[in-house]
Amino acid sequence: MRTSKLQNDYILDLPKDLVEDLTLRASQEGRGLDETVTELLRAGLAASALTQTSVQIDDSMLAERKRIAGKFLSGEWGVELSGFEEARAADRDS
Repeated sequence: MRTSKLQNDYILDLPKDLVEDLTLRASQEGRGLDETVTELLRAGLAASALTQTSVQIDDSMLAERKRIAGKFLSGEWGVELSGFEEARAADRDS
């Protein structure tokens, strides 16, 4: 790992190959390493924020999940898997 000192005296231990990629990218774009890292971190955080959903879980939702899980565990709701392994093997072989 390579230690990189960033703005505001934060230090990150990053893999050498990542630092080299970041340095190359910054050089190709004519920017500083700190500016390039900042942009990439912001883009990554923004992308991950878009994929997250916020769901409020309440007691009624948990009770419904428990009821549904009980149906599967009791066998009331089940899945017939006979022939599954053979079909899977045939798919791999084709």
